[in-house]
Amino acid sequence: MPYEESPPQAARPGLAAWPTARFGPFFLLLLFLFPAGTALAQQQAPELHIEAVRGAGWDEIAPPASGWTPVTLPDSWAARWPGFDGVVWYRLTWDQPAHVAETGLLLHYLNMAGAVSLNGTPIWRDESLIEPLTRAWNSTRYWLLAPPLLREGRNTLLIRVSGLSAYQAGLGPVSLGPPAAMQASYGHERLLRRDLQMLGLAVSAAVSAFFAALWLLRRRETAYGWFALMSVLWLLFGYNQIATSPWPFASSHSWQASNTSLLLLFSVSYAIFALRFCERRMPRLEGFALLVAVAGVLDLWLAGLANLVTHRALWTLVGGLTIIAVNCASLVHAARHRGSPMRSLAPFMALSAVTGAHDLLVFTQVIDSNIYYTTMSSYGLLLGMALTQAGRFVSSLKRIENFNTELIEEVSAAKAELAATLAQQHALELAHARIGERVNLASDLHDGLGGMLVGSIATLERRPEELSASALLAMLKSLRDDLRLIIEATGRHDGACAFGELLAPLRHRTSQLLDANGIDCRWQVSGVETLELPPSQSLDLLRFLQEALTNTLKHSGGRRVDVAVTCAGSDLQLDVRDDGQGFVVADAAKGGGSGLRSLHARARRLGAELRLESRPGATQLALRMPVKTE
Repeated sequence: MPYEESPPQAARPGLAAWPTARFGPFFLLLLFLFPAGTALAQQQAPELHIEAVRGAGWDEIAPPASGWTPVTLPDSWAARWPGFDGVVWYRLTWDQPAHVAETGLLLHYLNMAGAVSLNGTPIWRDESLIEPLTRAWNSTRYWLLAPPLLREGRNTLLIRVSGLSAYQAGLGPVSLGPPAAMQASYGHERLLRRDLQMLGLAVSAAVSAFFAALWLLRRRETAYGWFALMSVLWLLFGYNQIATSPWPFASSHSWQASNTSLLLLFSVSYAIFALRFCERRMPRLEGFALLVAVAGVLDLWLAGLANLVTHRALWTLVGGLTIIAVNCASLVHAARHRGSPMRSLAPFMALSAVTGAHDLLVFTQVIDSNIYYTTMSSYGLLLGMALTQAGRFVSSLKRIENFNTELIEEVSAAKAELAATLAQQHALELAHARIGERVNLASDLHDGLGGMLVGSIATLERRPEELSASALLAMLKSLRDDLRLIIEATGRHDGACAFGELLAPLRHRTSQLLDANGIDCRWQVSGVETLELPPSQSLDLLRFLQEALTNTLKHSGGRRVDVAVTCAGSDLQLDVRDDGQGFVVADAAKGGGSGLRSLHARARRLGAELRLESRPGATQLALRMPVKTE
């Protein structure tokens, strides 16, 4: 066919005015996927005469002399020679114009392995032309034909194809034309058949690793784990698109059984992923699907070579239809449930359903092609998952930002409430402290000054005529000294003072008071000369003794009282014993007066142990308090 130069763009009216600026990227993509060079090559390509003949054996190195049959490309010999496994020779002849120095030769594909020679000179050969066959079914090849290989006039291209009838053995399209056009077509074919497939496998590997790590960090997100598993299975299944050898298997049949097994397992994991992503569980359906997949895998590997082809076709349909059914069910779920997370994946699943249906039609040879789009459409599902994850991440960030704002507001409110509570608690503590101080002061007045007043009143009542002015003055001075002791102990809260120094005046005053009332008071003091206590503790101890002696004076009716103040080691012990009439301790504990209550309160304040024993003729009050000694 003569070469015709395409007219310039300006010579075609309206072409430049077409909305290229608006849809430019779209048309560039169309031109890239369906290059105009193909049509140009077909216009200028020589007319090919194609014939085929069956070989006599796998080791045949030359075609038979007779039996050639005209065929058209692409050709699958299963319909012409059903069940034939072996070698088929294809002979392509054409007349080469004299003025053409170079021609591009594009071999789209052949199935399964082959060798090519031009005019009797070999130009290419697959590694293995017998089982295990080289898997060249998805590989496109390009050669630049030039003299002396290319002759003026009649040229013969001989292609030897080794294949298996069950796997669409045959020869794909062969194109001849200008080198530039053939090179462009070769780039387009290689992009579809190999580059995009390898890119898909690389993306699948990265995505499966990412979601597997995400699932390991968040085990409750089981959808991520199933997505990682199905990505790995799809990676292994998709490797069929670029594999050039059936390794590690010894034959093409074993490879196909393995590949179909991966498809079955992928379809089950895909179904479970869809359920988990919709936050649903269907144990019976999941168990049934897994059981069917396992049964299919066992059937594929246990079926003999004679039955493998039929069984493989059956289980491939089961796996493919399962994937299409999962996509359709997911689309229905997304349409019925407005808040379903599946809505973000619905467009990509629709694309997967369409490409899956197309590939099943190609597999069953309803569509005359050997290009499968499912592997490439998987990019869409991966993109959908990535967009979904990004959307969840952005949503989580917004929730975190809102949470931070709410947290700041709640913290501010809590701080204000806490400040008010603390202020109220401080006011209560201050009021409690004031009340406590008043109670302590009242107790000190009762135990100290009150006791001295009781003793003085008792003395006046018993012998008023014997009291001289000097005796009354001494009583008043004692009362003054006791009042001074209360004031000093109440007003000082820092530093310690010697307990012995404070005890001596009390001992003197109470002894005089008891003697004046006919009570013999005997003291035993040891180890307190160097004992230093805080003023509040010293006052409580003195008031304890004072109240105990006052109770003896007021209630005991005895004639002798023994007082022992002893500090030994880390214990300070106070004992008060009298020989009075005694009382019932249990009754006193229930309905005792303010004196006993005061004694117990001071013991608790001092952190001391109080023991009270009483019977007729003997009453003992003992206080044991731990002290710190230098």
